[in-house]
Amino acid sequence: MACNERIVHDRVGASPKSALPRGFAPIAIIPCPAATISGGPEALHQLCDALRARAVDAKLVYYPTTSGGHAVPTPYRHYNVAVAPCMVDEPGSLVVLSEVITSLAWKFQHARRAIWWLSVDNYFKWQHINPGPSILDPTAALVHLCQSHYAWAFLTHHQMRSPMMLTDYITEDVFVGEQAPPPSGRLPIVTFNPKKGIETTRLLMARGGDDQVWLPLEGMDRADIAEILRHARIYVDFGGHPGRDRIPREAAMCGAVVITGRRGSAAFVDDVPLPARFRLDEQAPGFATAAAALIADLLRSDAAFDEASAQQRPYRDWIAGNRAAFLAEVDGFIDTMELREPSPLLTTRDLQHDPC
Repeated sequence: MACNERIVHDRVGASPKSALPRGFAPIAIIPCPAATISGGPEALHQLCDALRARAVDAKLVYYPTTSGGHAVPTPYRHYNVAVAPCMVDEPGSLVVLSEVITSLAWKFQHARRAIWWLSVDNYFKWQHINPGPSILDPTAALVHLCQSHYAWAFLTHHQMRSPMMLTDYITEDVFVGEQAPPPSGRLPIVTFNPKKGIETTRLLMARGGDDQVWLPLEGMDRADIAEILRHARIYVDFGGHPGRDRIPREAAMCGAVVITGRRGSAAFVDDVPLPARFRLDEQAPGFATAAAALIADLLRSDAAFDEASAQQRPYRDWIAGNRAAFLAEVDGFIDTMELREPSPLLTTRDLQHDPC
């Protein structure tokens, strides 16, 4: 049977804890956009890696599909992942769909289905390519996973049943702070992501004048970004935070002082646990004056930078603990979904299943 014929267009789905056939080794399928380097795809690779480390037969399915398939992107090759050419719709199997491809949920008749809310905002951004019934239906047999407390609050507001936290983490292959220079060795530079909150960034750049250097993090690979963040004093992010954004955490682990707004997940201290003086409300009276003064002080004063860095140490410690928290969440997810392979008397017939 061809791969695409294994996907059945039917809204009826198995319950999250439906009984597994005796001797069946569950398969977890994780669709992932091909050749894409960003926070969401990396989290999908992290989940596949963690599941496989726990003896779950997890596989990524890159999309859009091509006759030659897709290679694992170079920055993600340190993850232990397997790649399948197609998705599987079998009793006991599981498909984990990100919030931007939710219409696929209704194409599975047998597999259990989980929606991983890697963001909230991107669900609405891509809703036009996801026709069909709403996944925000408390009666649907779906498991909802939350990468952020922002997503958890959103789902709770929509009365979703028992959403589970499944976050992510920052890898230590590039973004580590041990080699970061002290304040005297840091350049008086403000870094920012030009794809986010550019209007606010431009306002603050104008306030700073020609004496300040603002450097956009664009057109660089991960190693280049990390090198800049290890030498810059400040990273600002006043854009929307659709989920737990990666660059603020990467900047913090490189030793930069992080300043954010309070939009999206940045409104939740559980997602961005920075002291309040570094999480500024862009709608508050006097925001621009206060933000410009904070930035100027951190750029010109080693003592101010030292104090701010010390105040952000708990934030860095929290980021360093993200991986352990994520792995504990994966363990809980495996137990809830009954993904551990049973230890039974297997028969030859039990073992005959074609992954495609």
